[in-house]
Amino acid sequence: MGISAFIPVYNEEKRITYALTSLQWCDEIILLDKSSTDSTVDLAKQYDKVKVFQMENFSTYPTN
Repeated sequence: MGISAFIPVYNEEKRITYALTSLQWCDEIILLDKSSTDSTVDLAKQYDKVKVFQMENFSTYPTN
């Protein structure tokens, strides 16, 4: 069994390289992108261990 890291991100281009580099000891890195508008995903895809999943970013939450 391997070790996985899970990182939810949104517009983290200034910090993503440091974060991914520090997690290279993991067997896989799962990045959940919430519709970033910067180069977060492009930078993350440069790492072999990173699997990128995208989701819609909801800026408002439903109220009761």
